[in-house]
Amino acid sequence: MFNCRACESSNVNSIIPLGKLPLANALLHSATVADEPRHNLEVMLCSDCGLAQLRDLIDPAELFTDYVYFSSNSDTMLKSVAELVESIIPELPDDPFIIEIASNDGYLLKNYVQRNLRVLGIDPAQNIAKVANERGINTLCDFFGEELALKLAANGQQADVIHANNVMAHVPDINGFIKGITHLLKPKGMAIIEVPYFRDLIEHLEFDTIYHEHVFYFAVKPLQIAFAQHGLELYDIHKIAIHGGTLRLFVGHPGMHQVQPIVATMVADETTAQLFGLETYSRFGEKLAGLKQELLKMLAAIKASGGKIAAYGASAKGTTLLNYFGIDKQYLDFVVDRSTVKQGLFTPGTQIQIRSPQSLLTEKSTHALLLVWNFAEEIMLQQLDFTNNGGKFILPLPVVRIAG
Repeated sequence: MFNCRACESSNVNSIIPLGKLPLANALLHSATVADEPRHNLEVMLCSDCGLAQLRDLIDPAELFTDYVYFSSNSDTMLKSVAELVESIIPELPDDPFIIEIASNDGYLLKNYVQRNLRVLGIDPAQNIAKVANERGINTLCDFFGEELALKLAANGQQADVIHANNVMAHVPDINGFIKGITHLLKPKGMAIIEVPYFRDLIEHLEFDTIYHEHVFYFAVKPLQIAFAQHGLELYDIHKIAIHGGTLRLFVGHPGMHQVQPIVATMVADETTAQLFGLETYSRFGEKLAGLKQELLKMLAAIKASGGKIAAYGASAKGTTLLNYFGIDKQYLDFVVDRSTVKQGLFTPGTQIQIRSPQSLLTEKSTHALLLVWNFAEEIMLQQLDFTNNGGKFILPLPVVRIAG
């Protein structure tokens, strides 16, 4: 029997079964890897609290100890967090202490360090924590949870601000994660947490946001319930466009912040939109099948007419899209990515070589399938040489379209 990881209800149903797929960031050193591991990727929905979650888990140590995603490679991400820090600086007390959970390479905390404020980053990826410390961002290499939070609090390291961007969905022990924030947050402190919005995923067919690292897919209703269960209050929400639709959540100890009307409004809107009704997911599956057929038809037509297709972005979401849709070397000549850490490696499952974006020009690609569509505007600005030379970007969802 499967029980909800947040409320422990057994009233849970399968809603999005994607089959057996490779780990999203398990990039390969060779294009001839046999018996590449694949794991069941299936989203379940709790009908009691409304939390969507994966059926099966992968050991976090296998996923995150050595990591290939560096947040600083995204100009959009850097701009977003710089603006966030700028907006909350006026609200900080004297001599504030700021903690970020899953701080990556210090892309966010550096905005505080530049103002000579005290910070602590926490990240389990040894390679990335090393880079952050070398950049002067005080970073602890560890997994965050209740045990670590209690140790830090006992050491006098409670925070005025806790940031947690795109990490809460990755942690299987959601209750331990929230308890950790409860212990680590000062009485008047605020936790600012960003998670992809499950309603946007469903309404915009963002199925490629589903991969083994993302254990949870959050709506406001289950978040409000989970925070309250562990003595925290969700008091404000900002909807931001990054990653195809993200919730920026403001959380604190009860009664310390004025609860904004948007919280109740969004919970009510989710129910009206039938986000927690099983029939919604039958329709989602039908739309996804149609999208797959449409994209494969377009790629086949381009190849038949003599076109050369690359993909842009050796991303986690790209792994899900390529493998679930069956887009392999039959359609794609290579994949390009801005990250030098990924260049020279091969994509999980499809085993396509990853090159520098310059290859779009040197190999005279006619089209680039944009796997990181969530950064479409940024990437198309970076790749004006490609589009000015007649290159076209293929955006795969929520409808297949050509840009550039």
